[in-house]
Amino acid sequence: MPDPELHLAGTAPRNALRALLPATLALLAGCAGVPAWDAGEDTARAASAEALAHEAAQQRLHTAVQAAQPGQDRLATARRALDSLLADDRTEARVLHPYARALLEQIRERQQLTLLAERLRRQLDERAHSSAARDQELEALRRQNAELQRKLEAIADIERGLSPPTPPVRPPAGLPE
Repeated sequence: MPDPELHLAGTAPRNALRALLPATLALLAGCAGVPAWDAGEDTARAASAEALAHEAAQQRLHTAVQAAQPGQDRLATARRALDSLLADDRTEARVLHPYARALLEQIRERQQLTLLAERLRRQLDERAHSSAARDQELEALRRQNAELQRKLEAIADIERGLSPPTPPVRPPAGLPE
C-alpha cells in the first residue's frame, strides 16, 4: 500500500528523506559483515590470477603438443594453439614462448616434409603408371616380335622344303633345237 505521507505536496522532499533513511541504515547494516579491504588479499588474488594465466598458457602449449603428435592430422590445431600462445604478451605466456617457437618450427618442417612426401608419392604413382604403360607396350612389342619370328621360321621352312632350282638344260651342241 502506498505511503500517504509521500504523496503530500508540501512535505514530499522531507518525507522522502525520512522513508530513505531506514532503507539506507538497513543497507549499511548489511555491509557490517563484509570484512575490511585487505591488501594481502588483493596480492593473493593477483598471485592466483597469475597462476591461472600461467596454467592457461601451459594448457595451450600442452594442447599444441598433443595435436602435433605423429600419426595425428591435427597440425593446424597445434599451429593455432601455438600462435595464440605466441600472441599472448603476458609474462606467464612469455616464459613458454621459446618452447612454442621450437615446436612451431618443428610443425612447419613436418608440414613441408609432408607436402614433399605427397609430391614424391604422386610422381612415383605417375611413373609407375607410365612404367606400367611402357611394360604393356613392351609386352605387345614382344608378342609382335615372337609372331614375326614364327612367320620368318615358317618361311624359312618353306624355302628349305623347296627343291633347289634346276639349272636350265642346254641342248648339246649340234642337236637341233
